[in-house]
Amino acid sequence: MKHLLLLFLYLIVCTEIQAQVGIGGKPHPSAALDVPSTDKAFYPPRMTSAQRKNIINPQPGAFVYDTDQGALYLFNGQIWQSVTVSSANYVTPLSFTATDGGSNSSFGAGVSIAGDYTIIGAPDAEIVNNGVTSTDQGAAYIFTRSTHGWSQQVKLVADDGAAGDHFGQAVAIYGDYAIVGAYQDDIGSNLNQGSVYIFIRNGTTWTQQAKLTASDGSANDLFGSKVALYGDYAIVSGGDDDITVNGVANTDQGSAFIYIRSGTTWTEQAKLIASDGASSTYFGNSVSIYGDYALVGAYNASILVNGATHEGQGATYVFIRNGTTWTEQAKLIASDGASSDRFGASVSINGDYALVGADQDDNSGSAYVFIRNGSTWMQQAKLTFSNSYYQSYFGGAVSLSGKYALIGAYKNDSSGNAFIFARDGTTWAYRRILNPTATGGSYGTSISIDHETYIIGAPSFQNNTGQVAISTFDNL
Repeated sequence: MKHLLLLFLYLIVCTEIQAQVGIGGKPHPSAALDVPSTDKAFYPPRMTSAQRKNIINPQPGAFVYDTDQGALYLFNGQIWQSVTVSSANYVTPLSFTATDGGSNSSFGAGVSIAGDYTIIGAPDAEIVNNGVTSTDQGAAYIFTRSTHGWSQQVKLVADDGAAGDHFGQAVAIYGDYAIVGAYQDDIGSNLNQGSVYIFIRNGTTWTQQAKLTASDGSANDLFGSKVALYGDYAIVSGGDDDITVNGVANTDQGSAFIYIRSGTTWTEQAKLIASDGASSTYFGNSVSIYGDYALVGAYNASILVNGATHEGQGATYVFIRNGTTWTEQAKLIASDGASSDRFGASVSINGDYALVGADQDDNSGSAYVFIRNGSTWMQQAKLTFSNSYYQSYFGGAVSLSGKYALIGAYKNDSSGNAFIFARDGTTWAYRRILNPTATGGSYGTSISIDHETYIIGAPSFQNNTGQVAISTFDNL
């Protein structure tokens, strides 16, 4: 014991004098720590982005591996900086695929993220039921985030699914609930009427809670082609719904349905239609909901401007809830809109802000930001990317969270990109382009952002097997 104590004291003295430690050998004279090895790795602390940002009083030189980013981060005394990204404005996030993914599954056709959970749709996945393969029945996957990063938690399928349902074309997640659209589900004799499924989480288990259909559904409504979820409310697209006005049937005018949850029961609360709807406007082919507000796009609406009709310019409608009643509050149109812009191809609402995609504006696409003041909505900004390509479909998918806007351009530069814009006061500015990990994936077909964490779908990746990118961003 006496000899051990003397050895311990000797090591302390030597360390203090030399300020050097060598593990497995004598340290190099220039090193404070020298760990030679030919078959072992050095592991810095591994943690999520949130854990890294919660380090109290980090000092310059602090060094960790961020499992969300899949990158090493160094604290420079003011901010954390990635040491594995070659450019601050061009980023390639981590990518994921389904554990059982197969070709033509279209994994990533629909995505949604909230907190530590994300849901990913694979609407063309084959499902085997009792030895029988159902083509294009579809599936959805829940991924969850831990200190080790993102991993698949469960695969969801409809309990009554059938071939051709395309379950997973649209997905949304919020809290302990997930909603999945099966827009070509046959209801009785109504082919392609469509349906949506609600799932609830208990611990690590997800269980189907309800199947929803439109109260007045009919064939080819494509109910469930788009979905959104917030709190106890869900909004579901009926974008190909035929609407009868004054005895005249407007083919494919479109609609959207609001559902409310009470306990374990989901009930249809309202059917939304445009006050000036017309045939083939496809109202409802994009939907979003936040608080007491719902946003519904009609990308093929014709707009009358100075006596001239702009066919396919597009419009978006804001609805507000008062008790159990939903009322149209505003109709949004682009200040510089033109024919075939498809304004309303995608929509997102968050707080007092609305984001609307016009994916054919000037044949490349754009997105518009609107801000609410009382009951009035005003255009605040138009977002574009100067280097976007012809027919890039910039704005084909949009997502809004706080001061950040995420915009997809699934055909940009042939493989697709996503773009981050940030708001400072009343100004919106481009901050970063997110690159695909491989070519030809239609990267940016679907997107979702929650605070500083985002997911991007690339359903065409590797013969439509599909893939998603999930990551967070810093210093924007």
